[in-house]
Amino acid sequence: MPPRSTAYWVWGSPPVWENERIRPLEGHCATLAVCGQPRLVTMNLMEFLLSHGDLIVDGVRDEADVWDQFGVEIAPLVIDSVGFTRTTQTEGIVHFLTQLAKARLITEQVLGKANPISFVFHADNCFAFFASAEDALIAGMNVRDAINHAALPLIGDEKYGVSMGIGFGRLLSSGPKDGYFGDEMNIASKLGEDLGSRDDIFLSEAAHATLLSKDRYGFEQFLGHVSGAEFTYYRLK
Repeated sequence: MPPRSTAYWVWGSPPVWENERIRPLEGHCATLAVCGQPRLVTMNLMEFLLSHGDLIVDGVRDEADVWDQFGVEIAPLVIDSVGFTRTTQTEGIVHFLTQLAKARLITEQVLGKANPISFVFHADNCFAFFASAEDALIAGMNVRDAINHAALPLIGDEKYGVSMGIGFGRLLSSGPKDGYFGDEMNIASKLGEDLGSRDDIFLSEAAHATLLSKDRYGFEQFLGHVSGAEFTYYRLK
């Protein structure tokens, strides 16, 4: 079994992780001119931008070149825990981390059966990536049900819970080290981490639009804001 994942998260960008469990987009090929002769090399997004980013900014090369090389259509699923602050302030960090460890194991078991492209844990969050919003939604519902069934105790009658955000669209892939960058990554994070409450599963407008089975589920429509920009999202009933 591959090693479990660790990650580091910076708001506004995708997770940067080590030992990611991944069905990989291993690396990308970029054509570079050397002494007038093109040669094929393997590099990740950041290496490519260090070599060509200024040319793109200056208009010498087209930004479409970056998307051609590194763009992938993918559905990010962002899972956040509920009750972290309340529990740690009342029961202490060790109590919460014990329940978090159990929740991670449950989540790992469920996602392992869901055929994700990859998934990774960071603190009390999980970031999973799927080929379709449909797959992300089904996996999210299964994770939520499994967590609720486990009834992991936090404070009094409160149990460990999760909230989730799902996006879908073209993201820039920087390989196993740097993950994915793009609007739908940011929106999924906003939905799962900032707007969601216990048991919430939110979908971006793009993710909702691609669902093949949306008639099987009920959704509520909302308006939200990211960095001052208004966007539409949906809550699974």
